[in-house]
Amino acid sequence: MDALEQENAQLQEQVTTFRAELDRVNALVEALVAAQNRPPTPQAPVISEIVSTPIPATHGSTPQQNMPEAYPWGMPLNFNGGGHPGATEIPTPTIQHAIPVPQSGIPLPQIHVPVSQPTTMAPEDREKTSFITPWGTFCYKVMPFGLKNAGATYQRAMTTLFHDMMHKEIEVYVDDMIAKSRTEEEHVGHLLKLFLRLRKYRLRLNPNKCTFGVRSGKLLGFIISQKGIEVDPDKVRAIREMPAPRTEKQVRGFLGRLNYISRFISHMTATCGPIFKLLRKNQGITWTEDCQKAFDNIKEYLLEPPILVPPVEGRPLIMYLTVLDDSMGCVLGQQDETRRKEHAIYYLSKKFTECESRYSMLEKTCCALAWAAKRLRQYMINHTTWLISKMDPIKYIFEKPALTGRIARWQMLLSEYDIKYRTQKAIKGSIIADHLAHQPIDDYQSIKFDFPDEEIMHLKMKDCEEPLPEEGPDPESRWGLIFDGAVNAYGNEIGAVIITPKGTHIPFSARLLFDCTNNIAEYEACIMGIEEAIDLRIKVLDIYGDSALVINQIKGEWETRHQGLIPYKDYARRLLTFFNKVELHHIPREENQMADALATLSSMFEVSRWNDMPRISIRRLERPAHVFAIEEVVDNKPWFHDIKQFLQSQEYPLGASNKDKKTL
Repeated sequence: MDALEQENAQLQEQVTTFRAELDRVNALVEALVAAQNRPPTPQAPVISEIVSTPIPATHGSTPQQNMPEAYPWGMPLNFNGGGHPGATEIPTPTIQHAIPVPQSGIPLPQIHVPVSQPTTMAPEDREKTSFITPWGTFCYKVMPFGLKNAGATYQRAMTTLFHDMMHKEIEVYVDDMIAKSRTEEEHVGHLLKLFLRLRKYRLRLNPNKCTFGVRSGKLLGFIISQKGIEVDPDKVRAIREMPAPRTEKQVRGFLGRLNYISRFISHMTATCGPIFKLLRKNQGITWTEDCQKAFDNIKEYLLEPPILVPPVEGRPLIMYLTVLDDSMGCVLGQQDETRRKEHAIYYLSKKFTECESRYSMLEKTCCALAWAAKRLRQYMINHTTWLISKMDPIKYIFEKPALTGRIARWQMLLSEYDIKYRTQKAIKGSIIADHLAHQPIDDYQSIKFDFPDEEIMHLKMKDCEEPLPEEGPDPESRWGLIFDGAVNAYGNEIGAVIITPKGTHIPFSARLLFDCTNNIAEYEACIMGIEEAIDLRIKVLDIYGDSALVINQIKGEWETRHQGLIPYKDYARRLLTFFNKVELHHIPREENQMADALATLSSMFEVSRWNDMPRISIRRLERPAHVFAIEEVVDNKPWFHDIKQFLQSQEYPLGASNKDKKTL
């Protein structure tokens, strides 16, 4: 008999761990705080159709024969589906126990064994749970459901009994116990250890609530599997099968169900806006066509809700933050083990209050970061978080010591998190955050904090401002530009030379810190030279390069088929509009030695960012040049409007060319 068969045989011996009627935990008691006597709370009579027989002693209650009729304690009572009584409210002042309960917002990766167990009441506190029935006055000997400290007491009991197994072999969330394993062999050993511990402390499992050996299942209202965290299909089905609400109670019930799964709905408020308006004061419930359209849209969205993943320890989190004038969007994600793909962990969006909408852009960004950090604290507190935003001045919140009261309070708020600012490297990387910001979820809980003022913004402006010459060269003077790019074993380098009308050479060189092809390097070199010529206020320019592809594509003589070169060509052609006259010429490689040497020269030096050398400027470019032109707004619509419209209706924008259609 191998080890696995021996463990299976030992598991068979633990069958006595299951009983239909649960035993009590004699070593654990629940204590309430006594209060002064007062008249009993009036209670409605028990309906004889619901309670037709006396309450048996096996339910944990016992009659009190000597209890006076005007006893000052009384407990409201209700009955569940099985006819068992339970407490709904205790009319006595109690102190809530400060016991940490696991966050329900952190679903666990695997689920296996739910369990429940009652707890014995302290003898001196049993009379405080008394209730009156036609057959006498009763009180509880075990802790009933509904006591204020019931959850904290049960969590404390489970932590005491299973503290050495929690977060390793099992997880406990109040009355749910989960045994988790990665392999079948480990699972048998974990279950054996769990059963021995249950028998040691006389705990019993309810077989009707147990599930074994599952690879996915429900936990805290969600479906947990190897793929990630999904919406419970039963909850989605309940929403999809709901008829259109016609009363205020039905509207609130519908929105309440949506709020439970709001983390999966990126634009709930925008979609359900007409339905939210039905709850305004002094306004009747009138179901309009807009309400019906919103009702149908949210049902259609729930056909394929997104899948979220739990965070993995040891890897940093990535927070994309986008702030608009009246709303913000946030996406929390994490890279996979390959570091090439990102998975979403949580979606957030918020509509600013009337007061918050009057903040400056820096203050709105701080407000959005504070709100997001508060909502995602259970994730961010244990991980390093990379903050990626287009609001560069916010990085000084984490770098510069604050002296004023408001800035100091802001830094103190974020001091418990390990947040590192990262500049947005790709505009498309923020498409989800931008979409959430344009489709916010209403949240009118204002952030009561003070934020930095314009001093930090002024510091950024002072650093980035570069004085330009008051007057440029002669508009009729003819200048030259030679460019070249190289991709070799040393890295990716580009070089450009501007030739003055008198024959003086002004060299420029840069090292590319991103992967690219040789054609992209040629485009980067050409664009760098054109931008330098624009800074010098040159109006007439002759451009020379040894790349026939780049020269002819910019001139429009060759078709650009490679998708990666289309934005480069478009951006280069837009830059040429700054000149009065431009001519492009293709030259042999033998005549382009200086630009080629500059491209090679940049690989021979280790330079820091924006480190200028005498007569030669070698810089570090961390992003493609065409990125700066993607966010150009022409029709007051977000940059991703055409992409979103195409995905929704499969329609191209008006006036789209064949090249634009290929890009979409």
